[in-house]
Amino acid sequence: MTFYSITDATQRLAIRGMSEAKRVVNDSMEKLSTGIRVNSGADNPADLAKISRLTAQIRSTSQAVRNVNEALSDLEIADVALAEISDMLARMEEITVEASSEALSTTDRTTLTDEFGLLKQEVESLARNTKSNGSYLLDGSYSGRNFQVGPDSASTITASISEATPTSLGSYSSMGPTRDALAAAQTATANTTTGSEDIVLTANGITTTIDVGANDSAKTVAGKINALSNETGISAEATTFAYLFSTNASSANYTIKINDTSTSSFAISSSDATDAVSKINLISATTGVSASATSDGKVLLQDPDGDDITIENANSGTDLDVQALQNDGTTTQGSEISLAAGASTNNDATRVIGTLKLDSSQGFTISQSGSSSLGYATSGTPSLSSLNSVDLSSATKAANSSAILSGASEQIAAIRGNLGATESRLNYAGSFLEEFKGSLSQAKGRISDTDFAVESARLAKAMVLQKTSTALLSQANASQALVLTLLKEAS
Repeated sequence: MTFYSITDATQRLAIRGMSEAKRVVNDSMEKLSTGIRVNSGADNPADLAKISRLTAQIRSTSQAVRNVNEALSDLEIADVALAEISDMLARMEEITVEASSEALSTTDRTTLTDEFGLLKQEVESLARNTKSNGSYLLDGSYSGRNFQVGPDSASTITASISEATPTSLGSYSSMGPTRDALAAAQTATANTTTGSEDIVLTANGITTTIDVGANDSAKTVAGKINALSNETGISAEATTFAYLFSTNASSANYTIKINDTSTSSFAISSSDATDAVSKINLISATTGVSASATSDGKVLLQDPDGDDITIENANSGTDLDVQALQNDGTTTQGSEISLAAGASTNNDATRVIGTLKLDSSQGFTISQSGSSSLGYATSGTPSLSSLNSVDLSSATKAANSSAILSGASEQIAAIRGNLGATESRLNYAGSFLEEFKGSLSQAKGRISDTDFAVESARLAKAMVLQKTSTALLSQANASQALVLTLLKEAS
């Protein structure tokens, strides 16, 4: 009876061993075949929860990488279009400079105007039609776009692209007032500007005061503003225009002084100023003043730097008049000043003061101190002079339009600079996300991946145990059969 009990116990142990070995074999084979250590909550509930969290984080990080790449695609396409617009603006600026020449024929000017117009149409077309993934990029609608670059709401990068249409590109310009030619006197009256006419400029949140001195010319004030343009972003251009003409239909001879330099004698009438133009231009290297004849028989005087122009009648004739002109070189300002000499020792003279123009590619404000009638600037916030306002119909108008093209080019450069900065940030964000995703995958692998060496040994051990249990069970069954045989023979 004792032998039978031992055999029965051995059989139960063998069966239990076989069952356990089979479980271990199945478990190890599952881990080895899938490469995953935790296949269900039964394997390790805590690790399964960690793996689930890491899997979700890896998937969200992968989507963030795709978001970054989509954003980069938008910005790169925009930059390609902006590069083309920049090239076209460079050509348009070249056209404007060429159109500023008085030597152009009417046909040449028409050809340049036509080319400028076609280029402007292409700028419009690119700005209105460039799009990526259904989104227009350069028409001003691509603003405040948030790109999710991480798993939480704070992980966003905002991208905006400023409008690049002809109506939005140009220069913020302010034309200062033009003063009347000063009343005639024996000698030209001094420039009437006082030390109180300072100009206060505010740009980019920074306020700068331009110290204007007594008797300063427009050229002098422009120089002071341009000396600070790197800080303010505001440039100044001064020009002085005036008409000199005869009120007598009959020709008469005159000698005048331009900025204290005498011309030789010239003939002039109310319909013919060609001789006067020739004699004035002979001394232009000294005076800085050039002359050209108008279609109605007047002499157009210009100092392109904005110096004052003094004009003195050195003869006894009473037919010469002077009138100031505004910055466009055609619009008259104030009354005509008669240079009617009272006597040979009492020659009449006048002074024409220049006009100041301020330009910036960004918005700014102006505050003119002192007397507005004696200042060079107009208080207020200048409006945008866009590409649509460029006028090439005359050399003077074309020259005045050059600042618009310069401003437009600077604006495009600023837009591209902003894009470049955003692209750089996105590239760094994408690089980090790729590294972060790799680290998450490694962390997940350390928890979930099967250790093949350990699991293989475990499998081998389980298989040996399974075979051993099978052998023991066979032996136990054989022992029971032997006992039955002996009992049968004994009976």
